[in-house]
Amino acid sequence: MFASLLGIPASIAIGAGEFPLKRKDSDGKTRHSRTWSARYYVNGRRIELSTGTNDKAEALTFLRKKMAEVHEQRNMSAHPERVRMGQLFDLLLETYRRKERRSTYDVERKIEKKNGLRAYFGNIRAIDLNSAVIAGYIHKRQSDANRPANSSINRELAYVRRAMVLGTKKDPPLVTRVPRFEMFEESGNIRQGTLAHEQYRSIRDSLPSYARVAHVIGYHTGARKGEIRQIRKERIDFKAKRIELTGRTTKNKEPRYLPIYGDMAAEIEMALAAGSLECPWLLQYQGRPVYDFEKAWHTACELAGIPGALFHDLRRVAVTNMIEAGIPEAEVMKIIGHKTRSMLVRYHIVAPQRLQEIGVTLEAHMKAKEGTKPDERERVN
Repeated sequence: MFASLLGIPASIAIGAGEFPLKRKDSDGKTRHSRTWSARYYVNGRRIELSTGTNDKAEALTFLRKKMAEVHEQRNMSAHPERVRMGQLFDLLLETYRRKERRSTYDVERKIEKKNGLRAYFGNIRAIDLNSAVIAGYIHKRQSDANRPANSSINRELAYVRRAMVLGTKKDPPLVTRVPRFEMFEESGNIRQGTLAHEQYRSIRDSLPSYARVAHVIGYHTGARKGEIRQIRKERIDFKAKRIELTGRTTKNKEPRYLPIYGDMAAEIEMALAAGSLECPWLLQYQGRPVYDFEKAWHTACELAGIPGALFHDLRRVAVTNMIEAGIPEAEVMKIIGHKTRSMLVRYHIVAPQRLQEIGVTLEAHMKAKEGTKPDERERVN
């Protein structure tokens, strides 16, 4: 059976009857499928996809949708002045998913959330996006009731620019010009958020089990939210008292280990006991992996009286606790995943209480110097 839509030749076949769809398994045997398969051509290249259904009408709908996408893509390529930012956002998301970027979830959230990037830029033609449009978006974000940090606005603008750059790399190009994106200065806008131990416990006791264990691991080890989400049960070694993070799950693509200490062992054991044996992930709910626990975490923070806290603040807390405990900086960097000492220093927050302790220590040191005799001072010098 052959059909044509929008001038593009296409066909559809089923695994039984007039047009059996054949395939060979790894054992070399030929198999027949009863699921409809859609076949169409793009620039002379045949593409065959499973429609996922054995209903002919549904399969034809699937085929027409795919062919319409090809037609739309051709129009975009032939007329870049028609390309809208929403189409470039689709290209950006498809690229991130294909490359299995660890930041895919965060990019999706920035684009698709209510009043996100798609809501503001989606219907704007890429050719019309200029400095005035960008300035308007910045003004809107700065006027929000919960004004985001400069770094957050920078990340959002970076995604818009990245989508346009990807458009320029298509053949033929979907975008002919990328405007200049002025970024904010972030050096004076470094977040200093931290949590006291009493606040940590208050938040912990208000969380559901899957978010509770994530909170405890983050507080003790400083692991990133995305890294904690991808902890598999077989990577937890109670005997060696460590959790293995593979290079595939870490931000810098280097494997590392998280120590198990403090509240961690008991919390992890409770999470494992409450979870399903079939689900391989530590963070799970009703047998399914948990990808987002921020809503529950923010609710617990509000109950604890710190509504502006971020889960990422736990990294600063962990770094500060480790350094104050006397752990060598090189080992702290290995645990946290920092590659430069400057990042470690940036995450080390000196709390007011700690400053008082330092002041007492220095005062005692100076008093000792004042009590030293002149000849002893010369020998010391």
